[in-house]
Amino acid sequence: MRRRCNKRNSVMALALALAFSSAGASAAELWAGAATTDITPDRPVPLTGNSSVRIAREIQSRLTANVLALESREGDRVVDQAIMVSCDLCVIRPGIQEGFRKHLAGRLPGFDLNKLFLAATHTHAAPVILQNRYDEKDYGDAMQPKEYVPWMFQRMTEAVVKAWESRAKGAVAWGLGHAVAGHNRRVVYSDGTAKMYGAMNIPEFRGIEGYEDHGVHVMCFYDSQKRLKAAAITLAATAQAAGGSKVSADFWHDVRRLIHERHGESVCVLGFCAPAGDQTPRAHVNKKSEERMCKLRDLTYCEEIGRRVAGAFEDVVGVIAKDVRTDVPLIHRVRQVELPARVITDAEYAVAKKVCEEVDVRKKRLKTDAWTRHFYGLVVERYLAQQKGGWKTYAMEMHVLRLGDVAIATNPFELFVDYGVQIQARSPAVQTFLIQLATSGPQPAYYVPTPRAVAGGALNANPFTNYSATAAANMIGPEGAQVLVDRTVEAINELWKPPAKQN
Repeated sequence: MRRRCNKRNSVMALALALAFSSAGASAAELWAGAATTDITPDRPVPLTGNSSVRIAREIQSRLTANVLALESREGDRVVDQAIMVSCDLCVIRPGIQEGFRKHLAGRLPGFDLNKLFLAATHTHAAPVILQNRYDEKDYGDAMQPKEYVPWMFQRMTEAVVKAWESRAKGAVAWGLGHAVAGHNRRVVYSDGTAKMYGAMNIPEFRGIEGYEDHGVHVMCFYDSQKRLKAAAITLAATAQAAGGSKVSADFWHDVRRLIHERHGESVCVLGFCAPAGDQTPRAHVNKKSEERMCKLRDLTYCEEIGRRVAGAFEDVVGVIAKDVRTDVPLIHRVRQVELPARVITDAEYAVAKKVCEEVDVRKKRLKTDAWTRHFYGLVVERYLAQQKGGWKTYAMEMHVLRLGDVAIATNPFELFVDYGVQIQARSPAVQTFLIQLATSGPQPAYYVPTPRAVAGGALNANPFTNYSATAAANMIGPEGAQVLVDRTVEAINELWKPPAKQN
């Protein structure tokens, strides 16, 4: 008798939970369109993502931009809209999203271009997209960034227009899988210091600094016949498994290839990076074991990560097919958020100023000089602005969406995983998709560390020491990050509020 009562109570609790999750947004008909375009240069190209430029003359895997266009309707009335573009780029540099919106002007009648956002997979084998990113004023016979960006915009515009114009009645399903794709890359030592990719085979090694998030969040979009047309996948792993000097979409190429083999070439696969500023696909603790298993499987490490993620997708897609929905609300809010900027101390300014002076007078140039001068120069600029009463806040664009029981929220940073965990834990949504490296503003974004990461080391003359948690690589610090978390949760909560009663 008690067992039957417990079962009945569980069913009632589930019904109440589902009713609550649907409160605050009426059901609406979902329309969706999708398209993919190739953004691989057909010439040699300078690659970004490292401390010095590399000229790629070979292609390991092709780069793509994948577009998902969504619209909710109640009869003939449009309720809300969104266009998401996943790009095989390192980051969305300042001015790129604004430039792309201008390029699209007049091409999407009836669509608010502010409700489009770009997001990068963070492959470190993608083209340079700012002409002055490195020392070179030009890159020889390689395709110049000032040539590549307009060409990329044109290809992406065609895909966005196609996705938007092809939108039709459809359905959506979502679910959570798991794959070991990201590892914390910050190594802690006995004196309390920490270092990115630090040595571990020494007596002073004490552990790995932070949490690892192995969740693989999946959304599947179907046509009116319930055939898969697009999949959006986000996980806390940057696309850094491949490396080298060849153009590469990294493990996302292998994810797409395997999904296409199983579900058809026409499926559009959008890859997104969840908060993963302190994560990397490369294993540290079991590095030799991982390498051995790859050899036994006859796979590169990049292919192995792709296999795991595609496997998690496959595990989820069959299960969520039991709960495909057509009548889901879509709500999309775009917010301009001001975050407290990281304050530059006198000591940090002194170190940065000295480094910049040494670079400026150096007779024999080093390959890393432009990289070093850029990051330490930002510290000097921000400190001088502080002295004049400026550099108090960092402005960013945030997109927050509700799609059924799912929340989607963006940020432009390499946000440490702990902040993503906070947002997910506090979110009222059944499932929360977080997308970092999305949108671009007037300032670069870079890393956002935790307090313990900041405590692990100070800014010094070696730009590679603890670089993810110093003023040289942080536009905002832990204080600003906490404001970002709170503002994101507040924005998500608003989408779950019951509708106001009409008098």
